[in-house]
Amino acid sequence: MTSKLSRRLLKLDAFLHSEAVDEDAMLLSELDGFLAGVIVCPDLIAPSEWLPLIWGEELPDFKNEKHAQDILDLIMGHYNDIIRQLNQRRYSPIYNIDIDGSPLWELWVDGFHQAMQLQPAAWLIYEIDAEEDLQNALFVIARLMEIATEPNAKPEDIDQELENIAADVIPSQIEVLHHARLKLQTPDTHAGPITKVGWNDPCPCGAGKKYKRCCGLK
Repeated sequence: MTSKLSRRLLKLDAFLHSEAVDEDAMLLSELDGFLAGVIVCPDLIAPSEWLPLIWGEELPDFKNEKHAQDILDLIMGHYNDIIRQLNQRRYSPIYNIDIDGSPLWELWVDGFHQAMQLQPAAWLIYEIDAEEDLQNALFVIARLMEIATEPNAKPEDIDQELENIAADVIPSQIEVLHHARLKLQTPDTHAGPITKVGWNDPCPCGAGKKYKRCCGLK
């Protein structure tokens, strides 16, 4: 990883690499990009919409309900940490490291791309009278997503330079998107810290069931 992980993130990373999760489940860098995308989306995305996507096709094989709640708390804790970093303009993405020592930003970008696909129409609001720094941020992130997720996309002259600096420019571009979102939204629709989503609490989707019996199963 590009930065030293906290004990909480090391625990989450180990779980995401364990046999308890589906092979399609997100890895930590991908999850970091995914959560950042959820947070900076112009429209609020409820946990019931994005939590199930972390696991791939099958719910993890948790040891017991306490174990499930511990992992859920780790995810929510990291979600809140990203918000704090973005608010302070100190966002530090988590990248895997290649064998040559270079950061593998592509996995992070893939996670961010998955988050954008949750509400693609919401991002169109930025096309209306967007300031120059916001336009630049949208272009950079969009181009990096094409490079990372569409290998057969038509190359552009800027691609090589952009790939070389991708890991360094991603944090500032995400901070621009975050603060643009804050300007757009009212306090009631801000993506703020989530105190807790309990395994036995009512599901955030509003179906009236416990989370473990509802969206937790998806």
